[in-house]
Amino acid sequence: MTVMENGDAIEVATIGKEGMAGMTAFIGDEASPNDFMVQVAGEGLKMRADVFREEAKRDGPLRQVMVRYHTAFLTQISYAVACNGLHTVEKRCCRWLLMTQDRVGSPSLPLTHEFLSIMLGVQRSSLTEILGPLQERGLIHNTRGKITIVDRPRMEATSCECYGAIREEFVRLFGPH
Repeated sequence: MTVMENGDAIEVATIGKEGMAGMTAFIGDEASPNDFMVQVAGEGLKMRADVFREEAKRDGPLRQVMVRYHTAFLTQISYAVACNGLHTVEKRCCRWLLMTQDRVGSPSLPLTHEFLSIMLGVQRSSLTEILGPLQERGLIHNTRGKITIVDRPRMEATSCECYGAIREEFVRLFGPH
């Protein structure tokens, strides 16, 4: 997330089972210009920064995966910027839910309206106006603190082109998940 001086925040990218946080450690800087937040509980691995830097210096599998992931991550950020500026809240919401499902690997996402509104940079009331019709059309099932994608193909069709472009880049670089 990028956090402004006044505390307002918006998500700039998602990281899941396919990625990593802390890429700045590669260049010896353990600080990041972004804040990281765990959105959905799960398991993760960690590596000491000095060990990471040493292994990344070699032209081995870790470095190759890092370069691929960096490429995919930049694609995701580029489309997120375009999406936030050019697409409706409904399309952005669908993209975000689909991307989160891809990273979590489950159709049920433990998310509140408040949290999702922060990630999308919109008022909570705007989000409620989007989620209601998505549920009425049978794309999602929305309960307190949980959103479940019920009809993924229709959800993808409702999303903007950004979701497909990001997914295609990840598949191109890492194969189907």
